[in-house]
Amino acid sequence: MIDDGRMTISFTPPSAPTVARCIADARALVEGEQFVAQARCVDALLDCLNAAVRVSVVDTVLEILSDIAHVKLVKAAEFSSALDFVQMSLQVDAAFDHLELMP
Repeated sequence: MIDDGRMTISFTPPSAPTVARCIADARALVEGEQFVAQARCVDALLDCLNAAVRVSVVDTVLEILSDIAHVKLVKAAEFSSALDFVQMSLQVDAAFDHLELMP
């Protein structure tokens, strides 16, 4: 909140996107397409990477980025399958949230 004596300005920063939201956005990108430009796939995966807090998700996204590094077009079905792997990685890792590590 900024108050300069004349007016008060309130600013609420936007919430950070979640990996699940980034995956949904990426799926919308490929919907109805046969091929997707590699650059668009990379952008979507980098969004997932920036939102990721789980190491397994980061590793999965980095592996996919490596797989598509030297192509111009990505088959939409293959990219969708890759997004499935990111989703599964997120779900499997989250399944262990309730466990506590013993020292």
